[in-house]
Amino acid sequence: MNTPIRKLPFLVVSSSPYMRGILKFVLETLLHTDVSELESEEKALLFLKNLDPVPSMIVYDYTPDAYLIEDFIIYLKEHSKKVRIVILVDEVRAEGKDLLKDQRNMLLMDKSHLPSALVEEAKKIFGESPFMNEEQFSRIDIDFLSILDGINKNLFLKLGQDNFVKLFHEDDTTDVLDMQKYKTKGFHYLYLKRETSDWVISQIQNQIEIFLKSNNFRFVLRGPSDTPEKRFEQKILRFDDEVHIDKEFKDSVEKAIDKIKLIVEKEPKVDQLLSILREKKDDLSFFNQKMRLTCLISCVLAKELEWISKVTMDKLVYASVLSDMTLAMKPELLRIKTLDEFEKVKSSLTEEDQNIFLSHPKDASNLIKRYFTTAPPDTDALAYQQHESPDGGGFPLGLRADKISPLSALFIVATDFSYYFLLDEEPTVDEFILRSSIRYDFVNFRKVLKSLEKIKKIKSNL
Repeated sequence: MNTPIRKLPFLVVSSSPYMRGILKFVLETLLHTDVSELESEEKALLFLKNLDPVPSMIVYDYTPDAYLIEDFIIYLKEHSKKVRIVILVDEVRAEGKDLLKDQRNMLLMDKSHLPSALVEEAKKIFGESPFMNEEQFSRIDIDFLSILDGINKNLFLKLGQDNFVKLFHEDDTTDVLDMQKYKTKGFHYLYLKRETSDWVISQIQNQIEIFLKSNNFRFVLRGPSDTPEKRFEQKILRFDDEVHIDKEFKDSVEKAIDKIKLIVEKEPKVDQLLSILREKKDDLSFFNQKMRLTCLISCVLAKELEWISKVTMDKLVYASVLSDMTLAMKPELLRIKTLDEFEKVKSSLTEEDQNIFLSHPKDASNLIKRYFTTAPPDTDALAYQQHESPDGGGFPLGLRADKISPLSALFIVATDFSYYFLLDEEPTVDEFILRSSIRYDFVNFRKVLKSLEKIKKIKSNL
């Protein structure tokens, strides 16, 4: 008969229930352990003074202005010298550095490296011991499940030592209320296959920086079998009335921008791109088509106007790639060109989709400011003004021509041209110029249309 493994006592201290949930899940997935979670230094002090034996590991979520922080750290130094103490930090006050330094059993860990850094630390300490948990199933607290959106994986209920009953199939919706009813019956944990637990940890890692910046964040978990729209939802996250993206997605966008900038620098022929787009209208996504065409047309127009600085070109490339990013998961919304068109289809859209469409210029602007710091200054203004109209009939600000910058005017015309060319059955530059002559009969806009006429004369195939 196998002797049961004694579980290691662990302590997690954090004022955030979300952080406590992450830490508890990671530690209980990796190790044969029971995790006690407390929300304050005061409660942690009382807990430790009355605990025997002491925990094998303490994970403390450091906040510079925490009540009793010095008392707590001093107690740990004096009474927990044999305990591995992980202190999670993002920024440490000068006096805090003196408080935390020169302690061999204390490890400062950057919060943005969670949960992978904690995984590695636990493996380093317990990797050669029987305390490492490699059982087929790992448990997950029902309360923590409530902040995981769209887990879409098999969930099990444990009824005996080796008896696991499947509660949710991977195609089911894990409704919070359905899970809570098991808690009322005395079940505080459900169970996941080990490979699923490892996948959840990796998903949390991808989104940890967003989690640390926001309140009431729900981790959006999507699998490779989900639709492209669902996978975009995993990368482009909306909460607290703001849009955020994870680091992995940001890096992939930055690489795409670098590639496009190289293409633009080589001065590709507009007529060749238009010819390719005519042939492959159904093969490439509308999102990619519009992004490429807007980028190229706007840069060609800028060169014709002799706005040829690298800063100007970079602005146009960044704006072209990012201005519709939040609509990538809503292709039906991306095809709406103007506020008038929106009003015509408004009744057929959900309230959420209406808000997503109307806010996407502002969302794109905020994404550029928040995540793409390598973009030149004022790039965010191009994204914000992409749907403005010189007569004041655009959105979201209803700006008139005298309030729209010359470069924004160029970007608006380039965006309009992309819509026209991709959505009209038989588009021509002459037809676009004719349609636009009245709409853009304003200062700055006239110059852009004249530049388009000159390009058309040079590129006879346009």
